[in-house]
Amino acid sequence: MSETPERYEGPGPNSDAFDPKQHHWDGIQWWTADNSHWWDGTRWLARGETPEHAAPAPAAPRKPRPPGYWRDFWLGFAGVVAVDVILFIVIVSTTPPTGNPNAVASLAPWVLNIGALILFAIIRPRVAIGMLAAYGVAFGLVLLGGCLLAVICFGGAAHLP
Repeated sequence: MSETPERYEGPGPNSDAFDPKQHHWDGIQWWTADNSHWWDGTRWLARGETPEHAAPAPAAPRKPRPPGYWRDFWLGFAGVVAVDVILFIVIVSTTPPTGNPNAVASLAPWVLNIGALILFAIIRPRVAIGMLAAYGVAFGLVLLGGCLLAVICFGGAAHLP
C-alpha cells in the first residue's frame, strides 16, 4: 500500500512568507521542493490528490415546462397577426371616401396592441413573448421590404432602356 505524505502546511504562493526558492513552478502549478505536494489555489494537496471543488457538480435535472408553454407563445404570435389584420380591414372599410380615418379609428391599433401587450405581460407572460416575436417579425419584414424598394428605385437597372 502506498502511503500518502503528511499534509504540508507551508505558506501558499500568495503569501508574503512564501519562498519561491523552496518551491518550483512547472508552468502550470507550484510544487514543493520534493514534488510531494502541489498548490491548488487555496491549499497544498498531496501528489495525486484532487481538490473537492474540482469535481464537476452533477447536472441539475431539467425543469419540466408547465403545460401550454408553447401553446401560449403561438397564441400570442398568431393572435396579434389575426387581430391586426381584422383591425386593418375594419379601418379600411369604415374610412370615408376622403381617405382620412377619424381619430378613434387611427388610435385603435395603438391602444389595443400596447394595452394587450401590457395585460398579457402581467397575466400570461408567454402570450406577451409571442406578441413581441410577432412584432419583431413584422418589423423585420418592413425593413426587408424597404431595402428591396430602395434597390429597385435607386438601383442602376431602373435607368436602363
